Amino acid sequence: MNENPNVSGSQAPWYKHRWPWFLMAGPAIVIVAAFYSFYLANHHAGDLVTDDYYKDGKHINLQLERDVEALKRHIAAQVFFNDEHSAAKVFVSGEFDRNGSLNLRLMHPARQDFDRVIELKAAQTAQSGDKSEYSAIFDALPPAVHWYVRIEDKDGQWRIEKKWLPNQGGVVNMLPKDNVLVTGAAKVQSPEAVQAASSVEGAQ
Repeated sequence: MNENPNVSGSQAPWYKHRWPWFLMAGPAIVIVAAFYSFYLANHHAGDLVTDDYYKDGKHINLQLERDVEALKRHIAAQVFFNDEHSAAKVFVSGEFDRNGSLNLRLMHPARQDFDRVIELKAAQTAQSGDKSEYSAIFDALPPAVHWYVRIEDKDGQWRIEKKWLPNQGGVVNMLPKDNVLVTGAAKVQSPEAVQAASSVEGAQ
């Protein structure tokens, strides 16, 4: 009896051949990657958003109102970080309640779990001009290309914020935002604007 080895090989079950597995590997990898991407998006969706409306649907006007208030109060600040990025000295000027509490908020650009909120401690030394001195001590910040530094009152009435690049030094000079949205909102909320609008309505 003649036996052909090629015939027996071609009649082997499909799972004993390499090519079916090779062809199925591509779609399988894509499916696994899709599920992993869904997992990351579902569990870390909020890490890139660190603002007043984080995960609670607040409107952007909430942050504009605080920026406008800082602009109206002429609030400014200087933050001096130490070399280890574990402490800071803060000088704040402007029209704010110097008996109230202030926070230093340090926000990582991508990792919300790296964010820090530190209550500023008022210095015992005499006030220098219109500047009040504060200090903060915290765990050393993890390395990052940049951080967002924010000074705010605990009552949530105003805030100032600026991007900090640690490789360019440990000093951050902060002023109220003066972009188009903020200045436009400030004009709308100003008493002069309200009075002018009332005059126009009265004339009509």
